Amino acid sequence: MPKTTLIVGAGPAGAALAFLLARRGLDVTLVERERDFSRVFRGEALMPCGLDALAQMGLLERMLELPGVRLESWDVFLDQTPVMHIPEQIAELGDRAVRIISQPAFLEALIEAASQYPGFHFESGATVRGLLYKTDGETGTRVCSGVRVAGTDSERPLHADLVVGADGRASVVRKRSSLELKLLPESYDIVWLKLAAPEELVGRAPIHVYASGPEAALGYISWDGRWQIAWMLPKGTWAAVREQPWLEQCAKLMPESLGAHLLNERERLDGPFILDVVVGRCANWSEPGLLLLGDAAHPMSPVRAQGINMALRDAIVAANHLVPALTEDAPLDAALHAIQREREREIIPVQKLQLSEVRGQRWARERPWLMAPMLRYVVPLIANRPWIAKLWLRQQRSLRIGVREVTLQV
Repeated sequence: MPKTTLIVGAGPAGAALAFLLARRGLDVTLVERERDFSRVFRGEALMPCGLDALAQMGLLERMLELPGVRLESWDVFLDQTPVMHIPEQIAELGDRAVRIISQPAFLEALIEAASQYPGFHFESGATVRGLLYKTDGETGTRVCSGVRVAGTDSERPLHADLVVGADGRASVVRKRSSLELKLLPESYDIVWLKLAAPEELVGRAPIHVYASGPEAALGYISWDGRWQIAWMLPKGTWAAVREQPWLEQCAKLMPESLGAHLLNERERLDGPFILDVVVGRCANWSEPGLLLLGDAAHPMSPVRAQGINMALRDAIVAANHLVPALTEDAPLDAALHAIQREREREIIPVQKLQLSEVRGQRWARERPWLMAPMLRYVVPLIANRPWIAKLWLRQQRSLRIGVREVTLQV
């Protein structure tokens, strides 16, 4: 008899896996604590590897119809001065060129696609309070058998043969299980702001990198045509920074016209929203009856938007192993271990690449006496040469295309 699956967290990993399992006729319940996806800010950049995953699921065409913009370039500014412009590979990548999407619309579309299948059940506004366990009569093993969820007026059990924790970097499922997260040496906070687009960026879609000394920020036109800013701060410093003229400090990183626009929109900002960046990886992603996926198993750095893209690839690999294990009378443990082994071959190198990128940027920013003359006088002379763009894109390839091939087999 086919086994039942309960997935906690309707983010990209959870919603995509629910769709893939339901499409194969399996009984899947997806629970999500939020009632409205727009209440939580999640990553919204789809890299070629994430778009390829959606294409393999047969969902790319539907996702391209959602509100979104196709990235046109990467532009770097040092001390308010433009020093590098890298056009995005739109002609080469076509529908798989980097795209900024509305993640609420994206998740709603995934759930709508899963809802076509009778075995799929979705519960929003259901908060997981704890895990349920039973003892296997033959082996005496402690096995996860479901969760306790709280709704608006009651708490109740939900039972399943397999529980999948896809509930993000602050995963309740992970915290209630025996699985532990080992943090990696990459720690900072991000201040998110959103506002009307400055006139010079209306109708355009570049990603801007602003740097000055040890400080840095990122700016891009989001799916709704507004300007999204991510300002990076040392871990735990926001409480002190916000007591200062913090918006002026952020604006000083940008070219004068953009900084002035930010200050002029002070009263109409969405935010600030603070993202506590936690980067790490569980030594074990599973215990009997339970599997962690996405940021619950390996919270990613925001560098190059790997969270959403790795989550979609997690879902493909998990489906490849889970469909046979859930439809046949076979133990799940071997499938759960196989998922971790296969995904670690990509996740570990990607996290190392992200860490290397962050350290490299920090090293350069902390040595302005060395980097400033080079970036101001040398780089502008060569920045528009085609080989510079090719060199940068080649260096970024693994964070865009993926470290290894991921193929949907079920």
